[in-house]
Amino acid sequence: MSSCLAYLLPDPEHSASTRLLLVVGYVVAAFCWLRASRRAQTGPDSSSGWWVLGAVLLFLLAINKQFNLRGLCEAGFRALAQAGNWYNRRQPVQFVLAIVLPCVLAAFTGVFLATKGRRFVRGHPLALAGWVLLLLYMALRQTQEWKPAQRRLSAIHYYDWRLALEAAGMLLVILDRKSVV
Repeated sequence: MSSCLAYLLPDPEHSASTRLLLVVGYVVAAFCWLRASRRAQTGPDSSSGWWVLGAVLLFLLAINKQFNLRGLCEAGFRALAQAGNWYNRRQPVQFVLAIVLPCVLAAFTGVFLATKGRRFVRGHPLALAGWVLLLLYMALRQTQEWKPAQRRLSAIHYYDWRLALEAAGMLLVILDRKSVV
């Protein structure tokens, strides 16, 4: 942590108050999206399902942030590797889980949004930008699990700006013009 910003922003993984603030932010964003889904049901816009999907995903992010489910999954995979006697050869599995899986999921998400959600995405550019930032945060966060990537993350000072990336994504999702009353 070499920049001044690192000393101003608390570490979301080790600060209970920061984690709580992020959880509240995700819950507020989810309620904004639920409210927008109700308005979309009564209006000429048939995007109610997209708003509900976004709200569910935001609630899942809040649950994940509050209970640190990534850490539980990490411990589960570690126990599985130790029980299967492949713990010393776990680097390829870490690469698949940390690098390949997020890339494949991002590609599927992009194709899905480009085909099924084209009209919704075009009508809500702030929400799209917010989701892209949140997906980037989650992909970079997951990349930490592959030990060789930690040098690269340190080189780009990821630990200094990860909270800002997550908060900016959340704010853009909240500030979409049609999700706020």
